[in-house]
Amino acid sequence: MDNQQLNYEFMSIISESHPGLTFEEYRDSCVFLLFYHYLCIRYDRDLEDQYKLNAMVRMAIRGKLQLPSFLRFIEQASSFIHLAGSQVQLTDLTFYRKLMNVHQLEKQKSFARFFRKLIKKIDAWNCDDLLYPSYGDYFERLLSEFARTKKESFVSEEMIRLYALLYHNSGTSIKKVFLPDFRYGILLKSMLDFSPDSEIFGYEESETFSEILRILCYMKSIPDESIHLYSKAQWMEVMDYQGYFDAVSIFSPEGSEPGNYISDVPDWHPVYQFMNSGTKGEFPMILSALPLLSETGVMAVVVPSALLYREGKESQIRRYLVEEARCLELVMLLPDQIFHSTGQNEVLLFFKKQRSSDDIMFFDCSELEDFSEEKLEMIRQSWEKRETVTGFCASAGMDLIRKNDYNLNLPRYVTKLMKLTEVDLKLKLDRIAEIDKELLEIDHKIAMYKRDLELN
Repeated sequence: MDNQQLNYEFMSIISESHPGLTFEEYRDSCVFLLFYHYLCIRYDRDLEDQYKLNAMVRMAIRGKLQLPSFLRFIEQASSFIHLAGSQVQLTDLTFYRKLMNVHQLEKQKSFARFFRKLIKKIDAWNCDDLLYPSYGDYFERLLSEFARTKKESFVSEEMIRLYALLYHNSGTSIKKVFLPDFRYGILLKSMLDFSPDSEIFGYEESETFSEILRILCYMKSIPDESIHLYSKAQWMEVMDYQGYFDAVSIFSPEGSEPGNYISDVPDWHPVYQFMNSGTKGEFPMILSALPLLSETGVMAVVVPSALLYREGKESQIRRYLVEEARCLELVMLLPDQIFHSTGQNEVLLFFKKQRSSDDIMFFDCSELEDFSEEKLEMIRQSWEKRETVTGFCASAGMDLIRKNDYNLNLPRYVTKLMKLTEVDLKLKLDRIAEIDKELLEIDHKIAMYKRDLELN
C-alpha cells in the first residue's frame, strides 16, 4: 500500500456507516480507536502482544468483542501503554468514561458493531512504518473533515491559509498563542511554528474538543507542559496573562452575544470604558482580547462585517481603535463561499500592537473565487507595498478615515471596477426587427380571430 492509497483508506473513515450512533459518538469512537492504534505503533516494542491491536482483531473475528469486553481490554491495556512511556491513560479520556455509562443493550450492540468493523479496517492497512511518521497529519485532516460534516466547527483550508499569511508576514515571532473557543484547534497550524519555547493556550466548553487537541499535539510531539487548556469559567478566573501573547486568533463568523468577553479587563486599561457599552457582542469581545497581546502582539479576527459601519457607541469604539490605540492594520471583506452559509458578509480584521505606518489597508476579496497561492501572493505584495489597486485594495490614510467619521465600510475606500460589456449593435437591431415582425404576425392573427367571431 502506497501513501496515496493509505490516505484514501484513512479518509474513507468519514464516509463509513454508523447505524445506532449519533455523529458525536461516531466521531469520538474513531478518534479513540485511531489514537489507540497510534499508541500501539509508537510503543510496539514495549507492549505485550495481548495488548496490541491485533489482539482486539482476534476478539472481533471470534465474536467476543462486545462493549463490556472492549472496556475490560482497554482498562488492562491502558496501564501497560502508560508504563511503556505514554503520557496518556486511556481510561482518563472522556469517551472511555462515557462508554462506562452506556447501559442500554441496543446502544451497546451499536458500539460493538462499529468497533469490530473499524478495528478490522485499521488492521488491514498493515503498513505501520509508512503510517507512523505522518499519523498526526492524517489525524488532523480527518478532524477537519469531521468538522466540515458538522459545519459549525469547521474552519476551511482557505481560511487557514489566509490566517497563516497574516501571521507569517506580520514581523512578529509567534511563540505564545491564545485560541478562545478553539473547537478542534485546527487554526493552530496557521499560527505556530513549534519550537521548545512555544506555548499554546485556549479555552473550550467541550471537554471532548480539549482532549482531541491534546491528542493532536501529542501526535505532533508537542510537549504536554506546553499546552494550557481551560474551560471558559476557569479561564475567566485567570488574571496572569495581560500582555503575554504573541498572537490571538478569533473565529466567530456568526457573531457574538453581548457580554461574551475573552478576558476580564482590568479597570485601569483604556478599553475598560467600552466594555459595558450596550453594543452588540463583537466589539467588546475584540476589545477584551487586546490587553492579552504583548508589545509586538498580533490578532486576527473573523466577525460579521456590520461592525464596520454600525453607528452609536460602535463608532466611538472604531475611533478608539484607529485614532488612539492605532492597532488596526488591515480590513478584509471575505468571499461567502469559504464559509457555510451564515446569511451575512464576514470581515477579517488584523491588529498589530507595533505598527510602522498610520494608514490602514482595505481589501475587497468578496468576489474572489478562492485564496490560491497566486491570490495570497497578490495580497501579500499589495499589503507590503501599501498599494491601491482599483476594485481590489486601497491604503487609506487617517485624514480619509476621519472624513468618513471612522466608518470602515469597504465601498468608502475600495473603488469598485465597472465592467464594460461590448454590445453588438447590429445583432440587437436585427433582433428588434425580428420582434417587430413577430408582433405584426400576432396583430394579423388577432384581426382574423375578431373577424371570424364577428367582434368588429
